Amino acid sequence: MVKLASLKEQIERCLDHPFLRAHVPTPAVDEDRLLLSLSMMTDAPAVPNEPDRCIIAMMLMQIALDTHDAVTDRGGDLRTRQLVVLAGDLYSGLYYDLLARSGDVALIRLFAEAVREINEQKVRLYERKTERLETLFAAVGTIESALLAKLAERIGAPQWGEFAGHYLLLRRLLLEQEAFVRTGSSVLFEQMAHIAFPRAKVLTKEQKRHLLRLCERYINHCKEALPAANLPMNDVLRLRMAELAGGFQAIVKKSVEEG
Repeated sequence: MVKLASLKEQIERCLDHPFLRAHVPTPAVDEDRLLLSLSMMTDAPAVPNEPDRCIIAMMLMQIALDTHDAVTDRGGDLRTRQLVVLAGDLYSGLYYDLLARSGDVALIRLFAEAVREINEQKVRLYERKTERLETLFAAVGTIESALLAKLAERIGAPQWGEFAGHYLLLRRLLLEQEAFVRTGSSVLFEQMAHIAFPRAKVLTKEQKRHLLRLCERYINHCKEALPAANLPMNDVLRLRMAELAGGFQAIVKKSVEEG
């Protein structure tokens, strides 16, 4: 898709900074989010005056949030961590500059709400403040898709916001599931274990299988919701959705069966 490639190139130019390039990895541009943004703009009844600027700004904020998430107190030297924080701040600054120049006050307000919601749910997730699996998966869904949901709200296409929520939650669940099967560790599965088996210090094989089945249940829910949305999709999005629906499941099923 020519438009997707063009927007990706523009974002990569925004991210390119000579000093940071020499010291920290340049973040990848999430093509799935770009694809969802372009798809909803095509189907929207209230497209803003500068749709490309809105999409690029949203992508920069998402990258800023993801970059700050990469900063931890474990591993890496202090200087590298400081540079990663600096990079995240730079991307945030670019986001604010783009939106300020667009003059889209409504979108600025909506994205601010999204950032607040994302940060609140991250606190719930990482401080283990959730006591129900439904709340846990809802928190992950908000973290993954809040910015896109607000963009969909702004352009009068809430159905695309819901679709993006299921799409990105499905993608995140598959990644977490793969990590758990491959390494025995996953941020999401640690939280699931805390809820399902609060007294367990070490999970048994049966407990691990139970967590995988629980995750599979939510994965299937997302898979069913995507085609049920019945939205007009281009061939690229349709192909990517099919890839997500297939993907890693055969490996996971075999692992669950074998224990």
